[in-house]
Amino acid sequence: MIGKLIDHAAALLPAQGPLQTFIHHNPLHAFEDMEFTDAVAAAARLHGTEPYQSERSFHDLLRQGRVQTADIDAVVAEEVDDGGRVIIPGGPNRAVFHCERLHHWVDVPASERVPWLLAETDALTAVTPLASPGRRAALAGTNLGALWRHLAALAPQKVAEPPGVRPRDRLLATTGADADHLAHPVLIRVTAAFLDQGVAHWPMPARDHGLLAAFRALYGRRLPDQGGWDAETTIRWALGELGVAEADWAEVIQDTLLSLPGWAGMVRHLEHRPDSAPVAAPPARLADYLAVQLVLDVVAARSVAALPRRAVPEPGPDLALVYEAFVLAQVMPVAVDALADPRHAAAWLGAVAECDDRRRRRLLHLAYERRHREDVLGSLVAHQRLARPAPAPAWQAVFCLDEREESLRRHLEETDPQVATFGAAGFFGVAMRYRGHRDVRERPLCPVVVTPTKTVTEVADTRHRPTLRARWRRHLHVGSRTLGRGGLLALMLGIGHALVLVGRCLFPSVAHRVFDRSAPARNTRLVLEPEFSVTEMADVVAGITRATGLAAGFAPLVLVVGHGSTSMNNPHESAHDCGATGGGRGGPNARAFAAMANHPGVRARLRESGVDIPEGTWFVGAYHNTADDTVAYFDTDLVPAPRAADLDRARAALAAACAADAHERCRRFGSAPADLPAHRALGHVLRHSVDLSQPRPEYGHATNAVCLIGERSLTRGLFLDRRAFLVSYDRDLDPDQTLLDALLRAAGPVCAGINLEYYFSFVDPVGYGCGTKLPHNIVGLLGVMDGHASDLRTGLPWQMVEIHEPVRLLLVVRAAPRPLLDLCLRDPALARLVGNGWIRLVAWNPEDDTLHLFTDGAFDPYTPADVPLPVVTTSQAAYAGQRGPAPYAHVRSPHPAPVLDGTP
Repeated sequence: MIGKLIDHAAALLPAQGPLQTFIHHNPLHAFEDMEFTDAVAAAARLHGTEPYQSERSFHDLLRQGRVQTADIDAVVAEEVDDGGRVIIPGGPNRAVFHCERLHHWVDVPASERVPWLLAETDALTAVTPLASPGRRAALAGTNLGALWRHLAALAPQKVAEPPGVRPRDRLLATTGADADHLAHPVLIRVTAAFLDQGVAHWPMPARDHGLLAAFRALYGRRLPDQGGWDAETTIRWALGELGVAEADWAEVIQDTLLSLPGWAGMVRHLEHRPDSAPVAAPPARLADYLAVQLVLDVVAARSVAALPRRAVPEPGPDLALVYEAFVLAQVMPVAVDALADPRHAAAWLGAVAECDDRRRRRLLHLAYERRHREDVLGSLVAHQRLARPAPAPAWQAVFCLDEREESLRRHLEETDPQVATFGAAGFFGVAMRYRGHRDVRERPLCPVVVTPTKTVTEVADTRHRPTLRARWRRHLHVGSRTLGRGGLLALMLGIGHALVLVGRCLFPSVAHRVFDRSAPARNTRLVLEPEFSVTEMADVVAGITRATGLAAGFAPLVLVVGHGSTSMNNPHESAHDCGATGGGRGGPNARAFAAMANHPGVRARLRESGVDIPEGTWFVGAYHNTADDTVAYFDTDLVPAPRAADLDRARAALAAACAADAHERCRRFGSAPADLPAHRALGHVLRHSVDLSQPRPEYGHATNAVCLIGERSLTRGLFLDRRAFLVSYDRDLDPDQTLLDALLRAAGPVCAGINLEYYFSFVDPVGYGCGTKLPHNIVGLLGVMDGHASDLRTGLPWQMVEIHEPVRLLLVVRAAPRPLLDLCLRDPALARLVGNGWIRLVAWNPEDDTLHLFTDGAFDPYTPADVPLPVVTTSQAAYAGQRGPAPYAHVRSPHPAPVLDGTP
């Protein structure tokens, strides 16, 4: 029974693993069976968190035009039943009341501050400045004091929240002392020591026997004798000692684990995924953790119970509600005299109470998302009227679907119009465990839902002698472990590292060039066979080339570009890497895919299945560092001589595109001047990524909002401001929609996980995110704490999400509505996300170019409003002068001559 209760509570714990394998996921994964707006409200009640951004933030958006009156009116019309009756004589009906209320932000004080406010300000003698000039004139001479008295006479009593069922909650209510303040510091230290991955100098005693045994070994003499009980027996004893009725066990266990969800979640994660530990996972069991916590709760409760009881004040009248109703009666077209009637005053107070803070924010959020949907879909439709066919490709490039690559692809196509770009999941179908030639251990490079069975290693090419730098590294590695050379090196290297630290702080770019910059791995090769058979490699290549549409025609050169991110002093570095590779870097996957596609046996097998790669076509793997906008290329020494000029052209074009991409990114960095010249952008992003003091090396997925699955012609030349995941899909190569099915299963949950993690980390950066980076300390190579002791912080730091716009992902799929709905309902995970509104789904019917929005279990025809889409000649013209979100635009490139020298 205890085990089942633990499993039930564990579903509510964070699913985040160690930082080095940070995987974006929905923080409210346990609530996906509920409709989105109901789920965020339920989670807010359970966790004490926020479901939406603040009302004041929404009103800032309203002033900026990012939410419009038409959006509010449309949402209220859908969500509010006015009943056809006015609230009070001469006043608005419910729908009009909600519309008016959503247009006004009222700073409502707490009930305790209201008497002071009335006494110390002119609130009872002067009409509120929120009222329009005409309304203030109409209320001239009105006895506002009488209005206040009429409303205050009917003020409802505030209802005190009953304490929870945890003994700690009851003791807190009666004594004012928090038993968690006694138990949690010990629990944090013990759990951190138990899970430590080699940071601690001394290992925890009895660690190999589990957390409960290790805890008893340390504290056994100070605890009640438990006779070697197992975890379940200990839990039953502790619940009995705390006076918890068996009927309340489930709730108490749940609330106990949620009191430190980060630590409890990490224990649970390592219990089920010990392979994800940075070094080696201890024998973690959530039952052991709960037993330790409850034993500490028993000791803490006994200490707190001895304290004197305190008087609990009775809650008074809800003067905050009265104040809000008082102000709104002045703002809205209400016959104030009618409120002298107690019936009408009560009705007015009821209307104000109904449209409370949570309801207002919900409606404003829906209006905000409506404006986002109108802008995206309207721009897509308008772009089709302006788009021109792309020229025949001279070369091709396959990127990750990541929205950070949207801008790079756009700049690349502007730089060299004769390139065709494609988007695919960044592991490129190569699910593997990978060990680089400098890696200590292998790690999976594939989506987290995939368990790789193949291991790929990078080995030195025996045809090349090790470089001088490599030999020097080996001498240091070996010599530091000998007695004589080790002592001498310690002294020399200590002084050297001090100089390096000074250099990194004062001259980060110079220090990076001197100490960090290394050449790509030219003298290594990947060992693919016999781990991958020719048939398996052919299946990988066929899957990607068919799904993206690349198989419709190959150019002489095809780049396959993975991505990742490298930055200094950044615990969340892995969160900037590729989610499709499980929080790893996609360079090895791109390199492996290129090697597979170049394999003669693979090509022969592909021709048998209808995918004909011409003999003269060559694939090259590459790696894009999204932090400093550099690109490294793999195995270039194998490129055939006829393709050398093509590769030079591609490298030059991609170098120019990276410089333009860096300039577009710099506009969002406060450290970059608004008039930063384009030629200085690469230097700025490099300093950003290598500066020890920089908390914002890059913004990662911030601003993600859209995912489009379809051919590139739908979005080529459309400035999407780095907001869109772009998944290439050619329906002509997929008559039975098996490829679309696979794309939906992969892209839908992955992009939704990224989107929802950013959403929740923004709307509540403390409750769902991990707050600001400034007090963070890394603990045990697992996560971060605030200061020296806190819960293990989950979610994203504020410095990663501060520019994000929290809207649900808009998934636009180039497919007919009925077949698309069938595909979505076939997969349980996708069915939950789409059916319950965690992502908004739009079918873009290729037969007649109509749009259909999924709402209430079915697709309805959707016609977006006409959007005035600006026409510009370059992306830089689209975002020039914009620090915040830039409007979508059509880029009508003049098709310049291809760049050949790499000069930005």
